[in-house]
Amino acid sequence: MERREILLLLKDIGYKPRRFRLEITPEEMDYSGEYAVVGNADVLITVVRTDIGYHMKVEGEVDVRFVCSRCLEEYVRKFRFSDENILRRGAYSGGVSLKDEDVDSIYIDRDEIDVLPIIREIFISNLPINPVCSPDCKGICPVCGLKIEDEAEHRHEKVSGARKLGDFLQVALKEGGKK
Repeated sequence: MERREILLLLKDIGYKPRRFRLEITPEEMDYSGEYAVVGNADVLITVVRTDIGYHMKVEGEVDVRFVCSRCLEEYVRKFRFSDENILRRGAYSGGVSLKDEDVDSIYIDRDEIDVLPIIREIFISNLPINPVCSPDCKGICPVCGLKIEDEAEHRHEKVSGARKLGDFLQVALKEGGKK
């Protein structure tokens, strides 16, 4: 599939905010991380000219299939992402040290900019590091590996570390002798 460019023509942007609504397909989001984009992203871009460049705000939402970091089950949730940047004319002037204005700046050298890579970067940088299917998810049992649904119902016999090691060694010795 040939990659589509979504060009924003900066010469058409004045001091009055302009809004653009876009629909981005999962293929255009081009994300191949540990989660999956399962629907089109609805994105709103607001751009206004300022004295130092252009202020651009990106807000979007898309259905994403996550894996819960506690119970390891997949779930789909509407995921919202947003960020604001300043588009500045010229090249990045930084060297060894960054200035405050460099953190939220995108340096441009043309009168048009492809916003798709910016949308993709904002989406990725907003993804959660440890997503959870629900705030009260209890995760999986460290003994048996099953999802803990109800703490009162899920119990195990208390076993000492020495007994666990002994049980493991017995199984390992039996399996080692079968080879």
